Amino acid sequence: MSLWPTHWLAWARDSLLRRARPRPLSAAVGYERAGGTRWDAPVPWTADAAVVDVLVRLPLTARRKTDFAFRLPFATFPADSIRPDLDDRCRVTFRFPVPLDTLRGDLLWKGRVLASIPVHVLTPGLFLAGLAMVNPTVSVRLGGSTVAATSFVPDRCEGLIAAALLRCSSALAPLAELGLKVVFHDEAAGRTHAVPVALTAAQLARSEAVVAAACPAVPRQAGGWWVTWTAGDRVLTTQRVHATAADRFESGVRLLESRFVVVDTGGAVRTAKLPPSLVGAERIGPCFVLGGGEAGAAAVCRFEVMGVSTGELYPVLWRDAEAVVTDAPSVFAPALFDAAQLDRVSGFELRLNGRLLGMASLRPVPAAALNAEGGFVPPPEFTWSSAADDELADRLKRLQ
Repeated sequence: MSLWPTHWLAWARDSLLRRARPRPLSAAVGYERAGGTRWDAPVPWTADAAVVDVLVRLPLTARRKTDFAFRLPFATFPADSIRPDLDDRCRVTFRFPVPLDTLRGDLLWKGRVLASIPVHVLTPGLFLAGLAMVNPTVSVRLGGSTVAATSFVPDRCEGLIAAALLRCSSALAPLAELGLKVVFHDEAAGRTHAVPVALTAAQLARSEAVVAAACPAVPRQAGGWWVTWTAGDRVLTTQRVHATAADRFESGVRLLESRFVVVDTGGAVRTAKLPPSLVGAERIGPCFVLGGGEAGAAAVCRFEVMGVSTGELYPVLWRDAEAVVTDAPSVFAPALFDAAQLDRVSGFELRLNGRLLGMASLRPVPAAALNAEGGFVPPPEFTWSSAADDELADRLKRLQ
């Protein structure tokens, strides 16, 4: 008997199988979480299930879900669904439990391997290793203001706030399982306050988020505080802030510059370096630029502003006002006075706990007068100030 019918039958069988055999075009790996599906890799260990979606080219007559399977080292899973796509294409979806670690799975059709697909798994160790805190900051609530500080005076402190930018190489979603918290430790009292930090759904879906926590206890005495951020069992960052005594901070407060605030009769507000004219002004007040002497320190200070007059023993005007002082220059305008009240005022003194910090003079720098013999009459006594420096610089500029 001739063998050609046998060869023809074998060729026909192989040809039909090649035509009916699906050809994988692409694959996507994702996961299900809280009823939604995300097509992101790697798959976090906290996901409800891992999902693989494969786009294959396959004739309509050969599309049977039972022909497909996805084989992993620990189990083989049948296709969860098969959906038509464009032309002769269709999508085959598999759903299975999240593996313990990254592995490769085989796409099977009628027991034959069509493709090998990697399934990358995000383990707790990998997630925590890719988590970082950027620009962690401890701020202090002082006098209604929030100031970033490493040292502060606790007398007027209203609370501690820790904030930072949390950044990860993947989505922050696993933090919902691991937990994020800030631990405030008071060295002086020996007490610890743990504050959980909850992220919104929008923050968990992104790879970075700004997070903050407020300490439930308010510092009331001098001593150190440790602020520690933790995710799961990993410490992300630790900072130390110190509550210091008021007299130590106030001894370093300095007057850096003095100016004047002028309100014209029309209501316009301006600042002036030189002593302003009382003509055309409705209200005038001193403006001081203050700075602390200790780096990173902040406190609320109560100042006294005195309007003094030459030859008089007691101040003509007096005001007290508070200001938040840090190591950076801060502008302090304590009070405005009616221009009519300043006829007898030669300048404003700024004092802190009785210590004179400086003066803003309202009188021009007196000049020496020449006499008939070619000599000069010395000017009267004058308290030099930064305003006098500005006036001297202005006069020298005119001589050029």
